[in-house]
This record gives sequence, C-alpha cells and structure tokens, in this order.
Amino acid sequence: MASFRTVFLGDLFELKNGKTKFIRSYVESNPGTYPVYSASLRQVFGSIDTYDYDGHHLTWIMNGYGGCVQEIHGPFSANRDRGVLVPLEGISVPDLTYLRYAVEPQLRAAAVGRRVDGSNSEYTKVYPDAAAQVSMELPETDSGDLDYTAMARVGMRLRRIEAAKVHVASSQSNLMAAELRIECAEPFIDISLGDANYFELTIGERRLMKDNLDHGVPVYSANVRRPFGLAESTALAHLDEQSLIWGIDGTFDWNLMAAGYEFEATDHCGRVRILDSKLDPTYLLQALRSTRSRYGFDRVFRASMGNIGRVVTVRVPIDNKGRPSLGRQRKLAEEHEKLEAAKQASLDALERVLAAKPRFDA
Repeated sequence: MASFRTVFLGDLFELKNGKTKFIRSYVESNPGTYPVYSASLRQVFGSIDTYDYDGHHLTWIMNGYGGCVQEIHGPFSANRDRGVLVPLEGISVPDLTYLRYAVEPQLRAAAVGRRVDGSNSEYTKVYPDAAAQVSMELPETDSGDLDYTAMARVGMRLRRIEAAKVHVASSQSNLMAAELRIECAEPFIDISLGDANYFELTIGERRLMKDNLDHGVPVYSANVRRPFGLAESTALAHLDEQSLIWGIDGTFDWNLMAAGYEFEATDHCGRVRILDSKLDPTYLLQALRSTRSRYGFDRVFRASMGNIGRVVTVRVPIDNKGRPSLGRQRKLAEEHEKLEAAKQASLDALERVLAAKPRFDA
C-alpha cells in the first residue's frame, strides 16, 4: 500500500505576489506579445513588451476565485490578483500537473471571503503567507523519499485526460451548433411569415429589468427559451391557441408556447399567431429552428418584425390538392424529434465526460 507524506506548499516554493503596476493603463501604454495574468482563468489580462517569469510555473488566483491554480508555460507576468510559485533553490519539485491537482482543493479551502450560492457568485482571496501554510499529501517510496516517478506518471496521465477533454469540448460545441435539417420532399410550398393568410406577427411592449416582480406571469425577451422576468399580468390575446415566439436581439431562436400558457413579451420578443389550422405548430417550430442560421440575423441586421415578415419562409409539405398536409407535417415532426432526442442524449453524455473529475492517485 502506498504511503504519503504531508508537504507544505512553502516547503517547495517561494510564493510571490504579482505586481501592482500591471493595470489597464500600463498594458495599453506598453503593448507587446507577453501575457499578463490576473484573476481570470479563461483569458489573459493583456499583453506587454516585457516579462517577469519564463518556463513552466504554477500560479494561483489571489483575488476572485481564490485558490484556483493554473499551469503556465513560457514567458509571462502576473498582476496583483495572481500569485506565482517559484521553486526554492536546491529543491526538486514534483510534476507540476500532479501538484496542481493535489494542492488546488486545499488552496480553495483556505481562501476566505464572500461565497453566494455555492461558488456561482464568489469573491475570495488567499495571499502568499496563508498559501505557504497549505499542505498536501504526496506519495513517498519505501525508503521515505518523495516518489517523483509515480507523480510524473500520474501527471502524464492527467495531461492526456485534459487533452482528450479539449477534443470532447470541441465535439460538444460543434454538435450543439449543428442544425438538424428537415428534408421535406415534394410536393411542398414555401410560405412567407409575412403572409397574412397564414400568420399574424406582433411584438411585445417595452419592459425593463426594474419592472420585474417576485411573482406573476413569465415574461419573454430576446432569450425565448428562458423567461426574462415576471409581470403582474399579460396584455397578449389568443393565449388559448399555440403560438411561436422569436428573439429579436441576440441569438436568433424560436420557441413554441403551449395553448393556455399565460405569458408576456417585451419589445425584444416577437410572436407568431398561426391562422391556418392545417399548419402544425410543432412542425413549424422545428422547420424554423432548422433554417434560422441562413438569414444572418444579429444585432445589426435585426430579426425585427419587418425583416421576419419579409425574408423568413417555412417549407410546408402539401397534399394532392395543394393544401398543407397535417399528416406529412406530423410525420416529419416526429422524425425530427427523434433526431433531436438523439442529439441531446449525445450532448448529455459529452457533458458527463467533461464534468467527471479524474483521479490522481499515485
């Protein structure tokens, strides 16, 4: 059975503060190619024309999500929100990836400050003196020396897992962005959403975040899959019918609102009332979602009511009399729902892979 030894972070490293001079104005006045790291793990604070460190280092966030650890390769600098672990003279430092996994939970536990709703809203800190006293359990050999070989082996395994997760995340992103097309065979007709024989288009009223209440009717805005807030009541009519809504600003998307579902809409949300009973609402939703990227709507070319009515069409299968065929629409909708379910199952599986925490036992 492997044995472990308690090692303090300060036994291996000098824990150094980043420099206070690296603020936004300094970065703007000294542009370059060398990154400056701050409180964000996702992006650098900026790039300047000099650097303070070079090589392979562990760093940790001192202010923000205090105690989060990041490996950095190459030349870089750190500002006052980021600390750097510099190996002590004459000390053999174990594999840094292994150490990152070993020490981060302890550093996170040592951080003090504000945590709201778990770690979803957090401002915590852990400074060098406190971080130096953080301990971790490292494997040792039968002779009582640190087992550098075992830690290097596990570190390599962890790096392989992380590289694989990058590929998984890329696959997940590509799959999420993929639009499942509905292949509608002839005969069919293309109906404009501006055709008043089939559709009635409206938009909601202007509403601000401060107008939201603690309870009431859900209000939809640019994000049509999640309510923007709650209102006392709704001014919308014909809520006993199914209807479609679309987001005017932001990501262009569609949603189907069930008959009898009371909701309100802001002026960033449009609504389509379906006037022809031969049009299946579920099919329309899927057909419109499957073609939404072709129009190029964004914050400049907005999905306004005028643009929706002028450029958006929906392809509808018809019967031998030239009328929309409910049977064909529902069959296509059923097939599309199966594809969407398979896509979602794949996304869920990929998410479980990304959420899994690798073991780093030596």
